Amino acid sequence: MSTDQGSIQTTTNPIAVVLVRTISVLGICLTVLGASGASAADGNVHASYAVSLAGLPLANATLYVALRGSTYAARVDYRVSGAMRLLSDAAGAASSTGTHKGGRFVPTGFDLDHRSGSRRQKVKLDIADDGAVKTMSVDPPAVLDSNQTPIEPKHLIAIVDPLSAFLMAAGKVEGSTQAGLCDRALSILDGLSRYDVKLEQQGAGTIVQKGFAGNTTVCRVVFKPVAGQIGETGRGRSASPDSDRILVTFGRVSTMDLYVPVSVQAQTQFGRASVALTEISVDPARSAASR
Repeated sequence: MSTDQGSIQTTTNPIAVVLVRTISVLGICLTVLGASGASAADGNVHASYAVSLAGLPLANATLYVALRGSTYAARVDYRVSGAMRLLSDAAGAASSTGTHKGGRFVPTGFDLDHRSGSRRQKVKLDIADDGAVKTMSVDPPAVLDSNQTPIEPKHLIAIVDPLSAFLMAAGKVEGSTQAGLCDRALSILDGLSRYDVKLEQQGAGTIVQKGFAGNTTVCRVVFKPVAGQIGETGRGRSASPDSDRILVTFGRVSTMDLYVPVSVQAQTQFGRASVALTEISVDPARSAASR
């Protein structure tokens, strides 16, 4: 395994900080379920989201998912929107590719490209079948603050990237897919941070929204920082959402056995961040290449 990585320079712009953290939560909340022991159906999903902070519009985000045979691809694009663009021009994209074998979704690559003002942060991970990082490039590298733990080789074993993290096979017990949705513990690496995530079921409901109608499952997401860009440089304060106040509502796209996030609610040091599904389209028969 080789790396080109220092720690990452944390932006001092609170809008960019909240945007990246909130989009990270959206990225890890992608879940594929199928019949027990089977893979999800081929097809494409295109979902649009509105991101707000303290009740004010912050950004727009788009999630793309494509499943083709034994391969998958996922991508999240995001950009500051509305009046917030007067304060920040933060935008970026994260993408992941991999394979699914025997009900397991295994990432092989992850890319992140974040831009804010004159700053640009790029990450590229090459991942082996066993979850070990073969190569990691972080550009530009920077020096972590004294309160932050560097990402070391021991942190690069048995990981998944944030977009692949919740791609998974069906619940192992027949009829328990909704319970299984919130029964996950994962070790996640995005190149900037290494953290553990655990989901706990909070409830269930239904939703009727443009392009989507059906049952929903609510999970509480608990973050445990491990290493890397955790907290605000020079201040020792966490820029991550409060792990006791992150709730994600999933809705099921039955034609592809795919669960997607319908909403995310997270408390940050800058106020409550919210991600809400505004539109979704599903094409289970389309054979064109993934976006």
